[in-house]
Amino acid sequence: MNQAAAPHQQELKYNPQFDGLRFLAVLLVASYHWLPSVSKHPLASFFGGMVNFFFVLSSYLITRILFSAKTKSIEWEVPWYKFMGVFLLRRTVRIFPAYYVFLILILIIPGIGMPVKEHPGMYFAYLANFQMFQSGDFPSVAAHIWTLAVEEQFYLFWPLLIFFVPRKYLLQTILFLIGFTVCLRALNYAEHIGVPQVILTQYSIDAFAVGALLAYKVTAPESERKRIAKYLNPVVFLCIPLAVTVIIFRNQYLSFVFNRLAFSLISMKLIEGAAYGYQNAVGRFLEMKWVTFLGRISYGIYLYHLFVPVAFWRLYKVVKHSLIGQFPGFYLNHRKQIGKFELVLVSEGVSYVIYAALTLLLALLSWKFLETPLNRFKISYKTAARNSIPEAQPAGKTG
Repeated sequence: MNQAAAPHQQELKYNPQFDGLRFLAVLLVASYHWLPSVSKHPLASFFGGMVNFFFVLSSYLITRILFSAKTKSIEWEVPWYKFMGVFLLRRTVRIFPAYYVFLILILIIPGIGMPVKEHPGMYFAYLANFQMFQSGDFPSVAAHIWTLAVEEQFYLFWPLLIFFVPRKYLLQTILFLIGFTVCLRALNYAEHIGVPQVILTQYSIDAFAVGALLAYKVTAPESERKRIAKYLNPVVFLCIPLAVTVIIFRNQYLSFVFNRLAFSLISMKLIEGAAYGYQNAVGRFLEMKWVTFLGRISYGIYLYHLFVPVAFWRLYKVVKHSLIGQFPGFYLNHRKQIGKFELVLVSEGVSYVIYAALTLLLALLSWKFLETPLNRFKISYKTAARNSIPEAQPAGKTG
């Protein structure tokens, strides 16, 4: 049975299809980074562009959660800052521990992640995107975590906007943020060597605003949903040819200005389908147990998918040199066979399997021994209400 019903309801319930989409998105991103033959193809930018999917989905879910928290704050007569504190605490418990363990591993393993070792404060403070842009270099082991920095910076200001902007002005505010960000990119483009300026937070706001737009749409009355869809759907369908055209012609300026918005709107359409529930084969695939489980551990997969190749080859090099030192005769007598073995080992197919297996192992360990146990310490909005105002009598399920 499809479990993704009635997204217009204020309370956000678990939707297995979102986990299915998370799995597909992280698979595309990992494949983009692990397969040189894929990443070099011009259209492979669609794979790398899936980081925008994570921005949109995160914003959609966070905005839905904040809508619910705002409603509860009003109904239960709890000060807004109490629920905002609960929101930030819940996000901290979910995101910070695994991220910090990841950084600590980089710091303690010799020979990898020197940019992280040189500026640990910037990475621990979730300012990695600004550090990378300033240094002009992506650390090979942690190039992807600029996206996590952007998300955490987003979490700081977005709750304030949701709590303080009245619902009747929220749609205009979201559309303004989308247009403002596109104009900001159009007016501030600069040629780059190394790290593009698109990783800076101010140039990513439209992706989050698109996720919020979807959250607003699916929680709006039916008449308003139809009105929004009337104007939005044609824009979304124009995004695919726009993105393909920009990629084919490789125009850096147009790519900087429009690609984030185009990929975000495409992602929004995919997420909207899951919000209402994909049917038939697509829905069944997204709700398969192994797919949803991999989606649930996708945070760990994303964290470690660049760490694993760097750490693996570092370890392989250390072990190889150690064995050569201990058994020089064996190495000289079997040098040809060892060379053939290494050619197989570095081939795309074999290395992909190795990276996938090791990344899944680390993600599973993180999920079982770190993320799942710590998630039990999340405080609920109902608990916060009772602790803040004893006479409050909230009803309904925990947010």
